[in-house]
Amino acid sequence: MKRITRKQRQRHVLLNIAKRKQARCVTYRKSGIQSPPRRENVNQWIDSKRREGLQLSIDGKKRVTIILPERMNFSDMYESTALHINAIRKLAERPYIPSRSYKLASVNFDNLEHISTSAALVLTAELSKWDDAIRQRLRPNIDGWDCNILKQLSQLGFFDLFKNNPLSEYGVDEELCEQSGLSLVKYIKGQCGDKAKTRILKNEINTIVGENISKWTFLDSGLSEAITNVSHHAYPDDYGVPQQDKNWYLTGSYNMETKVLKIVFYDQGIGIPKSLPASELWERVLAWFSRYSVIDKMKHEVLLKAAVELDRTSTFESDRGKGLQDLLEFIKQRNNGYLSILSLKGLYKYSIDNGRERTKTEGFNNEIPGTLIIWNVALDA
Repeated sequence: MKRITRKQRQRHVLLNIAKRKQARCVTYRKSGIQSPPRRENVNQWIDSKRREGLQLSIDGKKRVTIILPERMNFSDMYESTALHINAIRKLAERPYIPSRSYKLASVNFDNLEHISTSAALVLTAELSKWDDAIRQRLRPNIDGWDCNILKQLSQLGFFDLFKNNPLSEYGVDEELCEQSGLSLVKYIKGQCGDKAKTRILKNEINTIVGENISKWTFLDSGLSEAITNVSHHAYPDDYGVPQQDKNWYLTGSYNMETKVLKIVFYDQGIGIPKSLPASELWERVLAWFSRYSVIDKMKHEVLLKAAVELDRTSTFESDRGKGLQDLLEFIKQRNNGYLSILSLKGLYKYSIDNGRERTKTEGFNNEIPGTLIIWNVALDA
């Protein structure tokens, strides 16, 4: 028998490996099971987004520090805000990190000078998710933080997330901070079905405003609907989300100078555009799509608009609780303000000014990893 060379042996091994991979693919196709999707290459995503403006530093051990921008909000700074929050999610959510992969080491707040209530809630939620994943080992380094950011996030309850709370000893010297007139409600964290926690928000809002909010029943109904949607749609069983990660977050703020009340709700689920195909509305959505091109049908802002407008004309009991119209009713009853629904890369905004109604949709390059709902009203209107 002729002895094979080492080179021939290596060639045979490679051929056998290739045949095994091919056999696995055939098995999936024959059984009707869809082959598991490949995990996104986070390193490539980070490198590409870095060229687009993602601020970060990477050390020799592939440890990444996300550097937050000076301003964060979901209006005129949407793309930058969503980009940095999405980077935190992608780096923090991986259960197993190969040695050559980037690893989230820290988030640097030193450059941050202004953050909206909604952006603060989403950022808090994403850092809470990261802290849960590493068993509450995070500790904020606040030495270089802007005083007003420190005060705002302290009011929000941001530092209560951490077992190692850096404010537990010293607190915030508010005399060094600007007096903005903005008061925040400490964020509320809940899970599917925790509707009773909306009462906590109502009591806190009444405290900072100094009076009961008229038409609150309609807002409470909208919040209950948002929580119902989390239970039914945000975390489908086939996505394998652990029960402890099926959370929603809620807060509110009141500006005593402008008399503007803002209520913000956020879940970290799959997003309304992705949940629609499993909804009872989906057949009607497909019919409604006839007015759009093939490309437009897949846009997240179009899917959001379809979800709201079809729900508005629905004559049967939807599987989305009382319907998305509950989210709009508080604004309609106040006759002044707006409701924004941001989910993945889409925005649906309804506004009303002295009875004049307007709707707006917009698509973005960067996504919010979940669904964000914002109610905004002027109380002296």
